[in-house]
Amino acid sequence: MPSPSLTIVISTVEENLESFKRNFQFKNLNNADEVIIVIQGVKKKRIYLELSSFIVINDKNYGLSRSRNIGIENSSSDFIWFLDDDVTLIENGIDKIKNYLKMNHTFDLHTIRMKHLDGTPYKNYSNKKKLGRLHSLRVSSVELIASKEFIIKNNVRFNKSLGLGSKFPSTEENIFYLDIFDKGGLVSHFPEFLLKHEYIDRKATHFSNAAILKAKGMFCFRYGGFVGLLIFCYYLIKCLLVSKSLKLSLELYEGYKNSESIIKNV
Repeated sequence: MPSPSLTIVISTVEENLESFKRNFQFKNLNNADEVIIVIQGVKKKRIYLELSSFIVINDKNYGLSRSRNIGIENSSSDFIWFLDDDVTLIENGIDKIKNYLKMNHTFDLHTIRMKHLDGTPYKNYSNKKKLGRLHSLRVSSVELIASKEFIIKNNVRFNKSLGLGSKFPSTEENIFYLDIFDKGGLVSHFPEFLLKHEYIDRKATHFSNAAILKAKGMFCFRYGGFVGLLIFCYYLIKCLLVSKSLKLSLELYEGYKNSESIIKNV
């Protein structure tokens, strides 16, 4: 059978546009079936000649989840890969993932691997091909390739209340993964390093930021059950060790307690 078609959705903001146009490896997008670039924070719609070979969508608002959802609604391929404007896509990366999709098209969500700019792995990755629910904990949004048919049929979207540019700037990709998995989606892991990204000290930022801690509390509630409580306790201990602030750690509980109405707001 032919390879499933692949749309690349890239999220950026107008303030970063010049840097994005200057630094992104556009030549490595050549074999994508479709490339959608969502530019947010656009005060006045413009035509960008340098991006004329791609589908460019101007959005006056902000929110990473919102931009991902715009990409979903406007894509026309079998699968959608969600990228940011600051990643480096390796040469032949799209060919590799399309070959993988051809052999594994029955899965509804695929995850890939990423490196730091110095070539070291971005995180510890699973060696399993088929991933379970707990793997939602450690996924990054740019590592996700989703079946459009599945997410449209099951009404799965990124939660607009979560993610960068929103009130709670974290965990949108983790809940997106959970929503797909809990609606019967099959998740695979493709053990290839297809992206590079600069190093970010997430321990320092994620456990000293009240809004992110609330988002993590929401994720624990969404995960649910005894395991969700264990994850909550793990985050609480880690926050106390990093921030050394009981008041800040209680933001986790605030997110957990008030999450039900927020996580339903897709």
